[in-house]
Amino acid sequence: MRTRITCLLPFILMMGMSLFAQEPAEEPDLGRMADDLTYDNARYFFEMRLYDRALERMNEYLEIHIDGIHRKEAYMAIADIHYRRFDYRKAARAYTGLYEEFSGSDEGIQGYLNAGICHDKMGNGRKARGIFNAIIEDHPDSRQAAMARTQLEIMDLTGGRSSK
Repeated sequence: MRTRITCLLPFILMMGMSLFAQEPAEEPDLGRMADDLTYDNARYFFEMRLYDRALERMNEYLEIHIDGIHRKEAYMAIADIHYRRFDYRKAARAYTGLYEEFSGSDEGIQGYLNAGICHDKMGNGRKARGIFNAIIEDHPDSRQAAMARTQLEIMDLTGGRSSK
């Protein structure tokens, strides 16, 4: 019996030491978790078509998570809600905010194009033309530049309005 204990004792000690020698588990990134949870909560309301609650949560997200990873999506969701409600002024403001913050990204340029469409729908053809021309000038190789050219051609054919 004593020999069994003396044989098992080193094994038990080695197992215990190996447990303490292991690297501690990585700490979860609480900022990232909070960012994801806040956005997911807002997105849930958007998908459930509870747009008032989604707007509150998306705006809260933008206010709290200044460097958040879902900012593009939040801006786009806010703008899309206003667009669906035919509130083109607020939609244009949100789309422009997306462009101002992410002007080098495809989503930002698309937001600016959408802002131009909103201005056209509000009857502000001059502002819409300015936006479309800016996209063509600043981002000539983008697919949004091709869409901006199309919008301008439609405006020319319809006497200044492309979207009524």
